[in-house]
Amino acid sequence: MVSIPKKVMDLVADKESVKAVVSSDASNQPHAVVAGSIIAIDENTMAVGEILMKRTKSNLSVNKKASFLVVKGMEAYTIDVEVLDRQTSGPGIDQMNQALKPMKLHANALWVFKVTAVYDSSATPSAGTRIA
Repeated sequence: MVSIPKKVMDLVADKESVKAVVSSDASNQPHAVVAGSIIAIDENTMAVGEILMKRTKSNLSVNKKASFLVVKGMEAYTIDVEVLDRQTSGPGIDQMNQALKPMKLHANALWVFKVTAVYDSSATPSAGTRIA
């Protein structure tokens, strides 16, 4: 099981970091969207709220593998994930929507993923190095 390093967990939790999810369709055509709702549930599990994610939803339904990119300044990490579940009710989606409420946003579902790899994507000589 892959565990997200603390420095990566901290960047995922940083409200000023920019986050994106990259998915691909059945023919492996990639699609990337900004997704500020990306969270780390724990060091092995991540989630993202399904907010205006029609193409991403479709992609994740047919291709369970995706990647998250988390960036702040020169620091960046890519987190490879695989779909575990899509929740349309329960405490996870309720918590996500409570957090989104001040922004007047609503998640139709919560996608939950297991982490399969973590890479340093920073603008440094270590870019591309697998760190977990």
